[in-house]
Formats: sequence, C-alpha cells, structure tokens
Amino acid sequence: MTLRDKTSLAWSNLGRRKVRTALTSIGVVVGITTLVTMVSLVQGVQQQVKQQFEKIGLDRVTVRPEGEGGFNPFDPGGRVNIITPADVKRWKAWPEVVQVSPEIEIPSSMISGVKWRGKTVRVRIGSNSTPRRGPFSEPPVALFGSLDLPPGRGHIVLSRGTVRALKIPPRRFASLLGQTVQVVLLAPRGQRQSYDLKISGISSGGGRGVEVSTPDRLAMKSWWFNDAALLKNEGYDSVTLRAADVTGAKALVTRLRKEKLTVQSIDAILDVANRIFAAITAMLGLMSSVALFVAFIGIANTMIMSIYERTREIGTLKAMGASRGDIRQMFMLEAGLIGLFGGVVGVVSSWILGQGLDRFAHWMARQRDIPLPEQLFLITPMLAVQALVFAFVIGIVAGLYPAHRAARLDPLAALRHE
Repeated sequence: MTLRDKTSLAWSNLGRRKVRTALTSIGVVVGITTLVTMVSLVQGVQQQVKQQFEKIGLDRVTVRPEGEGGFNPFDPGGRVNIITPADVKRWKAWPEVVQVSPEIEIPSSMISGVKWRGKTVRVRIGSNSTPRRGPFSEPPVALFGSLDLPPGRGHIVLSRGTVRALKIPPRRFASLLGQTVQVVLLAPRGQRQSYDLKISGISSGGGRGVEVSTPDRLAMKSWWFNDAALLKNEGYDSVTLRAADVTGAKALVTRLRKEKLTVQSIDAILDVANRIFAAITAMLGLMSSVALFVAFIGIANTMIMSIYERTREIGTLKAMGASRGDIRQMFMLEAGLIGLFGGVVGVVSSWILGQGLDRFAHWMARQRDIPLPEQLFLITPMLAVQALVFAFVIGIVAGLYPAHRAARLDPLAALRHE
C-alpha cells in the first residue's frame, strides 16, 4: 500500500462516522482554541511593547546616582555619589555618545500651578522625558508651536488639558504663542514664588501638565528645598545618553557601571521583558495542555472502538497482503487527521474569539480612557502552522497504541470475528 492509498483509506473511514469524528475532535478544538488565544494575546502585547521601546530608542542609556533613598524609614539612604556638570561634559566627549540630556526631576509633592489673567490651575511640572501615563499611550504632539524648548531659561510648553482648565477656547490656542504665563510654587512653609515664562508650544496632552527646561526646573527645585547650591550638593537626578547604535549603548552600560552609577538601558529592559513573556507563554501552554490531554484520551478511545468495529476489515486487508506496518500507519494517519481537523477548527475559532475579545477590550478601555495597543491578539502565520502541527502530532501519538493493537491482530481470527 502506498502512502496515498493509506491516507485515502483513513480519510474515507473517518467519513463513515462523521458525528463521532466531529465529537472526538471537539477536545482538540477546545485545547487549540485556548492555547492559540492565550499565546496570541502574549504575542500581541509583546509586539506592542517592543514597538514602544523602539520608539523610545534602544540606543538610549539612563544614568542615576547610586544609593538614592526610597520610602523606607529604616533606610534613609542618600546618594553615594552625584552626577555633576563635569561628568556630563566628560561623557559628551566619549566616542560612543551622540547626545547627553541631564535632567532635574520635580518632586511630586511640590505644589505648583499656572496663573493666567488672574486664574490659577494646579499642574504637574515635567519635561519631554517625563514617563507617559501608560505603557501604550502615544507621546503628545505639538498642536501649536514646538514641543522642543529653546536652550536656557524662560520658556514653557502647555498641555491642551491645562489650556482648557484655564477656560481658553480652542480658537484662541494659536494666539497664546509668545505670551507670558506665571508658574506659581507654594511651599509648605507658607512662601510663594512665581516664574514668568513665555509660551513656546501647546501639546496634545489631555492632562494638566507643563514642560519647562532643565535650568528652570533647577531654579524651582532649589527654591523649594531652600538650597541655592542644589546642583553642587545633589547633582543631576538623571542623565540620558544616546549612542549611535545599540552596540554603542551596550558599551556605554559597561563603562558607566564602573563609575558606581545606576544604569538602565532600554535594550536590557526589553531583553528582560522578552524573558518574562517567554515564561508567561510557557505557563499558558501548560494550562492549555489540560484540555489537550483530554482530547488525547478521547482520540485514543475512539480509535480503540474503531478497531473493535472494523476487526473483519483489518483481517481482510491483511489477507490481501497488507503488512503490519501498513495497518499501523493507516490507523495512525486516521488519528492524526482527527487532530488536524480539530486544529484547523481551533485556529479559526481562536481568531474569531480573539477579534471579539479585542473589540470588547478596546470598548472597555475607551470607556475608562485607558490606552491600549492597536491589536491585543496577534495570530501570526508561524503560530497557526505550529498549532496545526501540534494538533496533528497529538492525534498521531494518541493513535500509537490503538494502531499497534490493530497491527498485531491475527488475520484468521479477525476474519472469523462477528
């Protein structure tokens, strides 16, 4: 018997018991649907995370002073060493470095507001490097003017949310460029300080936030802590170095860590994220294997029942010259086709289920104003092929014992079987 004859015979035998074949494949359908849906969710989120990191730039390295104290009252900590302007100047001369951006971070406890024509609204002071509200939120764009602050002091970028809070209609947004607003700081000690800043741009950000330059943030923070020599005593809060490529960024990480600094690279963070996603995928695969194990038992049971029903047929095939190997391969192909059929239906079902869950998740996110990636569930061609191969292999493995049992039947005894 040729492979084509065995496949044709196995397919026709499955067609003789259509209902039983369909019911047997349901276990494979459930298992593959669960597996592909879960893995497609992980792959979709992983791809979006990778794209977000690539937008930030895999060639960027962030440096912070080592040993900064946190919120632990039993470990006040303090900076072991500081990042000084001399360090920034030295790093700019390194051959791997393309750009150096020192940062002064405004503490979240600082009470700040923007005053415009007698009206003051509370705002959050940040910079272009301030973290976004969510991992999938898009960076703001310039509605008017530019988001790039001019060098030196005296300029500010207002968010759309801040301008709306000041009761300024959208038609007047463009007229704000070049005008002066006041940033007001109110210290717990009761003192108040104002800074006159010229509006250089309006961003699309919906929150109440403003962006000011590093020198302006240094002046504000120095006043807040009543420390005129804040930069000399505490140094910069962080410095972002941009290399020419990812290889250069990795070299920077090695050099900077030798200076006893806390170093973070986007490439290293992405590598850790990929490992986490791989662990999650493996865990979800183990969870889905429960349903596939049930399908495995169902296929084996169906094939054993088929042997009892077709004992005389097996005897006839052997009498006509079919070898044990031919019988074994025919039953294994039968079981594999059951698994393949369930795999095809499972992949299609997982795609339909993923599309429905994706739309529902985005609808829920819009109701709560939560940023989500464009596509949560991603079924790649490779994932679909792997699922089909996996389902086919499960069927073949489940049919090993029944096929071996059928191959060992005595042809004379099989022909006398009623």
